[in-house]
Amino acid sequence: MGHTLFGALGLFSLNILLYCGHAQDVPQSVLTVSPSWTSPGDSVTLTCSVEPPSAGWRFFWYKAVPKGSIAYTYELLAGGTTGTEQDSYIIHGQTHTAGYKCRAGRGDPVFYTQNSDLKFVWSGGVNPAASLTVSPHRLQHFSTESLSLICEGNSAEWRVKKADEDGKRSICSKWGAMNGSTCNTDTRASSGVYWCESETQSSNAANITIHRESVTLHCRHGDQRKEKNADFYKDKTLIEMDTNHQHTHEITISLMSDGSSYKCRFKD
Repeated sequence: MGHTLFGALGLFSLNILLYCGHAQDVPQSVLTVSPSWTSPGDSVTLTCSVEPPSAGWRFFWYKAVPKGSIAYTYELLAGGTTGTEQDSYIIHGQTHTAGYKCRAGRGDPVFYTQNSDLKFVWSGGVNPAASLTVSPHRLQHFSTESLSLICEGNSAEWRVKKADEDGKRSICSKWGAMNGSTCNTDTRASSGVYWCESETQSSNAANITIHRESVTLHCRHGDQRKEKNADFYKDKTLIEMDTNHQHTHEITISLMSDGSSYKCRFKD
């Protein structure tokens, strides 16, 4: 029994080594898109390269089709099952945000490279069939603010997605909450490209920067015993304090460059 188990484990380990060795030998396709941000009607060039470089490849192009909340299936574009000799492909009249992949193949039977990473072409123009509105209407925000990301268009079920700088994608529930077709963010939200998506439509995208800097304001009094009873004002309007901070002489605020003025006053 012991020898049988060892033999099975040894074969299993050998299979893993063979598989890993084979995977490491498979070249990697690398996709670039230009431009990565478009206006409606622009042309986009997809370019596929193989690492390490070698000759004789044909290239296959795929468009991402949303499936469920985060996954995609892939629709084969130009060239069909035979691919194209050219290592670039032009998409004319790009009208909305879309994701693409490529891979290369050669020989008979065909030996394929690994798929490229998914690359998005972001649309900066509003498409009536799918649009994203950001409220407050600006692209610079602070993590203490809640943003409303509003989806509108030809769909009964929208998802709000984000791609960060390294391409990692996430959905609203990771940094906010969906309420109908609106995602309201919370303090987990971070900088990235945000867009709306349904099973059939993708909206314009918004490249939003979310700052986490803040500053603490201190209210000083000649009699330190009175410092626990300070009110703070923003542009002459009293800042409402929660029950945990209603008796304090300091307050932390976002560093908003909106020209606001702050002052404090001790209660009698």
